Amino acid sequence: MKKQTTILFGSLLILAITLVSCNSKPKSSEAEELTKLEAAKGAHERDVHGEGEGEEEGIMLGLNDVYDEERNGTHLLLEYDSEASAFLGTVENVSNETLSRVRVEVHLSNGTELGPTTQDDMKPGEKREIELSVESDDFTTWSTHAEVGDSEHSHEGDGEHSHEGEGEHSHEGEGEHEHQ
Repeated sequence: MKKQTTILFGSLLILAITLVSCNSKPKSSEAEELTKLEAAKGAHERDVHGEGEGEEEGIMLGLNDVYDEERNGTHLLLEYDSEASAFLGTVENVSNETLSRVRVEVHLSNGTELGPTTQDDMKPGEKREIELSVESDDFTTWSTHAEVGDSEHSHEGDGEHSHEGEGEHSHEGEGEHEHQ
């Protein structure tokens, strides 16, 4: 009887070890997947904060602040006009080359994105007036950036900047009022 108990106990021990090792493998795979997702998130955050390949800014401005920055060959000057309920300003090509597909976006603290404006090629020295209307004034901060070329679309088919028409820019031209 003692031999049967020992065999039964040994079998249960082996079964328990097998189950524990099987359960830890998916956790390891989950951990690897989580690590990959965190790395991708970090890369996107670097893009958002202007440290990576993308052009999105992470600087949040107040309602009375003026955005006045040169970046990627553009000079973007933009401010919120509460009376007009719109962001007004200019984007200028300050490089010595023609910039392709220049457009401007504004991100509001309530999660709303305004734009992008119409994508146009800009010759050196060319300046365009920008007006992006705001539907609701329920935001307290905002950020903006000018995009040039395909740099925002480096994650083809995935995420907010895809070419598939399902991402952040799938409604280009909606809600924008640009004057040239």
